Amino acid sequence: MVGSTRAGLRLCPLAALFLLPLGSFDCARGLIPSTETALIPSTPGEGTRCRLAANQDNPLVTEWPASEKANLEARLASGAVVVAYSGCSLRLLPACHAPGTYSWRRTTAATDVIEIHNADELYAKLPLGAVSLEGELEQRGRLAVQTTVSGQMQLSGFDANALPKDACQGATHVLSALSIGAFKLRAGGERNGQGKVDVQGIGTAKGSSERDESVLREAGVPERCNAASAELPDPACASPIQLFLQALPRDVVDRGPVGTVKVRFWPVDPAQQWDVVVGDREICKTPCERWLDPGMPYSLKHDPGFWQRNQFVELPDLRQYAALERMDVRVIPRAMGEFAVGVVATSLGGAAAATGVVLTAAGCGKGGGVCNAGLINLPIGAAVTTAGIWMMVDSSGHINVTPSGRGSMTLSAPGQL
Repeated sequence: MVGSTRAGLRLCPLAALFLLPLGSFDCARGLIPSTETALIPSTPGEGTRCRLAANQDNPLVTEWPASEKANLEARLASGAVVVAYSGCSLRLLPACHAPGTYSWRRTTAATDVIEIHNADELYAKLPLGAVSLEGELEQRGRLAVQTTVSGQMQLSGFDANALPKDACQGATHVLSALSIGAFKLRAGGERNGQGKVDVQGIGTAKGSSERDESVLREAGVPERCNAASAELPDPACASPIQLFLQALPRDVVDRGPVGTVKVRFWPVDPAQQWDVVVGDREICKTPCERWLDPGMPYSLKHDPGFWQRNQFVELPDLRQYAALERMDVRVIPRAMGEFAVGVVATSLGGAAAATGVVLTAAGCGKGGGVCNAGLINLPIGAAVTTAGIWMMVDSSGHINVTPSGRGSMTLSAPGQL
């Protein structure tokens, strides 16, 4: 790569001399720019609110259906609970068996109330139920979650490195603790300046305002949360309330199917976009990364515009690099400055050589200056033509395959673009 850059620097003045009559020439475009500023684009999918919610590692599950909560409680007895969490969705992975046990720890019963008045607050405070509750919030204007927690189920003995590779595809977090207790999810808001107030032990009392409020979901009896013992929670105050998630290490999360390799495709020029294809099917556009079967024949192509032909390169057989498991593929595009100089040199040298042949054939039989001119033009033209052809070949782009996170060690042979 360094050698290509130096060649571009040496050839830029010559290219400018030849191409100046055609218009301006930017030498920098003939050089190979750095890839360090190229960034892999964010993976498309959930909206911004969900991506922000994914930063929260302690989502509430009060809005979960009863069947999902029952499934979660059953999973607690069979080892560490591993999940796929993406902000607005959380999926249990029952086939992902992991070592670990959950033990009960009683805490002082505590009650909290969370109020939600708009969609932003909904996604921030109840991300797992935001999609299903958004319509209810828009219609009723207010949601409120009252929770009473009596203790936690806490994980011990978990080892992320013991996770099986195949069964844990998509895993992102492990459930490190689960708060349990009782809750009520209410919907409704103030209207006409009147409302009603819940008074524990008495019922509903009318006050200076009246609320059109209804209970959407509830589980457990808050008054029974104080009855939890040091050994077990009270059965009437044992509903899952809040998850505490621990992110799995990157080398555990980022696992592909057995027999695949993780390939990151980079263009050298961030302004260029190359298509990664296998056969007639496009996989992605650079920069991108995918888990791939190394036995398939992959190619990269680039359409630079109507004034240039498409550039195309076949990847080397990735099976020879399968031991790396993760690798970077960098496209080194054609050095257009060197290529342009080669085209011009070949044209001018060919014309000079042809002129030399004509002058030699016509003048050397008679002698004199015509023959001498032919003998001068012919070798010079041939030399310039040879140099031009060499520059066109040397300007060909190629690809580098390197271990991800390593330096510029080249593992692949150049390929023609």
